[in-house]
Amino acid sequence: MKLDLKIITICSLLLFYNTVTMSNSSDTFSNSIDNLFENRSLKPGCAVGVIEDGKYIHKRGYGYANLEHEIKINADTIFRIGSVSKQFTTMAIAILEEKGLLSFEDEMKTHIPDLIDYGERVTINQMIHHFSGLGDYEYMDYPGRFKNAIDEEFRWGNEDYLTNDEFHTMIKTLPLIRKPEKKFWYSNTGYVLLALVAQNVSGLSLRELSDQEIFSPLGMDKSFFNDNVNLPFKNRADAYSPVKGSPGTYRINVTNLSWVGDGGVYTSLNDFIKWDQNFYNNRLGKGSPSLIETMEKTYSQTKAKKRNQKMINEQENEKTYAFAQNLAYYNGYKRWSHSGSWVGWLAHYARLPEINFSTVVFCNTNEIDATIIADEIIDLYFETRKN
Repeated sequence: MKLDLKIITICSLLLFYNTVTMSNSSDTFSNSIDNLFENRSLKPGCAVGVIEDGKYIHKRGYGYANLEHEIKINADTIFRIGSVSKQFTTMAIAILEEKGLLSFEDEMKTHIPDLIDYGERVTINQMIHHFSGLGDYEYMDYPGRFKNAIDEEFRWGNEDYLTNDEFHTMIKTLPLIRKPEKKFWYSNTGYVLLALVAQNVSGLSLRELSDQEIFSPLGMDKSFFNDNVNLPFKNRADAYSPVKGSPGTYRINVTNLSWVGDGGVYTSLNDFIKWDQNFYNNRLGKGSPSLIETMEKTYSQTKAKKRNQKMINEQENEKTYAFAQNLAYYNGYKRWSHSGSWVGWLAHYARLPEINFSTVVFCNTNEIDATIIADEIIDLYFETRKN
């Protein structure tokens, strides 16, 4: 009996020790993240989430969502997440493919009849993986094609204006800048066209389709593709840029442009974890793991026909880009990630599925690099695990 009591006592002490050690480790980790945001309490900042084994082990807001009314950032603050939105566009396309309503090898013109004749066969798959040969509207691949009211180069973001219909009409006329499959070339243009494919195939706007097929099934009740930025909604973070030459002062830097596909998703930390967890236990489409497997396939892995395979295999991007997710390795673990930025909003999402770990960083000022913050958090996490 005495021996049993001694064993029980030792086990209890070990359990207590491990609990305290884990708690101290967690506190150290969270405190280290807090230190990345010193002196941000009165400035725009970020919402930061760290997910481990399906739950947030760190979930905090730093700084103000709105400077005028001194509204603090929290886990329900809604941010625009820029190109991280592209994952939701590709998921919508993948769900339509699973339903048999389109094929990844369909020509874009099949689903957008008034699209310019590219003179080449350009597919949905090529658009998804940036191998279409189409340029990027935002980065001067088409000089002189987009003009403002005084016939100068269009300024993207919030200084000049186009309606959704005007913009869609214009991008349908943009030619390729090179032949398909010649080179990986990141194209926001292609993703806006993918939104039109989804719209034409489903009969719903991308906002409606994603709500029906993605956000509602996952319980992401506060998330949406915002195709009308003039409509008000609760808990929105305004975006800000620092005023040059005037430290500590900011100007509002939000967008007046409303097209979606290449960007446009608004979401919060409390909603986004549901998207992250769906990669482990898919609830979308038919609920099959095959949908997630599709989302992790690169261009050549998804192709039905192996055209120009040698040329494609020689390009590193082909091996590291799948359905708007970049694949890299950290400490030997797969790391899927994507960043996003538009006017004053920045975002970064990274997932290491082999250890059930993710980072989510949403910021409302472009003086903070969300990607650098995410990388530092991952470094801190692994340092804490070692200790």
